[in-house]
Amino acid sequence: MKCSKQGFWDGLNLFLPALWEAADKNAPVEFLDKELQKVTFDLEGGANRLDMLAKITLTGGGEEYVLCHQEYQGEGGDDLPTRMYRYKEAIHLLHSKEPVGIAVILGGRPKKESDFYYANTFGVEVWYKYKNFAVLKTDDEVLLADDNRIGLVLYAAKCAYISGKNEWEKFRYLREISSLWAKKGWSTHDKRVILEAVEYLINLTDENYATQMVVYLENLQMSEEDREMHKSIFERVYSERGRQEGRLEGRREGRREGQREGRQEGKLEMAKKLLARGISPDIIADSSGLSQNDIQSLMASDIVRRDDI
Repeated sequence: MKCSKQGFWDGLNLFLPALWEAADKNAPVEFLDKELQKVTFDLEGGANRLDMLAKITLTGGGEEYVLCHQEYQGEGGDDLPTRMYRYKEAIHLLHSKEPVGIAVILGGRPKKESDFYYANTFGVEVWYKYKNFAVLKTDDEVLLADDNRIGLVLYAAKCAYISGKNEWEKFRYLREISSLWAKKGWSTHDKRVILEAVEYLINLTDENYATQMVVYLENLQMSEEDREMHKSIFERVYSERGRQEGRLEGRREGRREGQREGRQEGKLEMAKKLLARGISPDIIADSSGLSQNDIQSLMASDIVRRDDI
């Protein structure tokens, strides 16, 4: 999620309050994601998975590099510690400084990997302990405290995980989060980015609840500008999702139709061969599943072809 500078500080305050306290919030934040992409691409052997690298200034002098990686449910198998260590090494290679590493775990981890990196090669040990922020294990009060932008998005991620595919639960959570969002005095940009992230995470798909959500927004206490923003984002996300599902169902139906046609053609071809061998049309119909009309059509077409000759 690409948010504002204030969103960055909100996240740092949530994940590492001690570093947030030591940082100079008035100094510029330098985001260094792009320069790291080539290194992480080479390390992973594919597209890099690093979400953010930022350089901040400390009030007491000096600077720190903050590495923040988001990990979704089930992604990455059980190799997160190894990837975090590789990211750290790449940053050290580029900047000759150890980064402050944060892994934000947005869902369950089926393989239950360790929360730190450890390697032992003939008695030579390497340890790397980074900050693990497990959203599902974090109290709601912590996520929703202090007007925190990132906290609200992570609360939405937690709600999405808990509700699973239950549309009523998703609808209930979306109403709650919308009500919280409407009370915030954040910038228009931040409100839009946060709301788009929330809509994506909650993923309400039931048409009945979508209609009820629009009615709910009509009556929710908020500024008219926020109301129009919320409705436009919700309706756009929902309509795009519907089009995507429609295209997907169209492709599925096309494949099913193609399979049906292929099976029918195969039956007809086999019936032609059996007719040529003098097998009774009744027997062919019983064994192939073709109708008597199908068999008669084959016989008629064969007669026509012979007459043409």
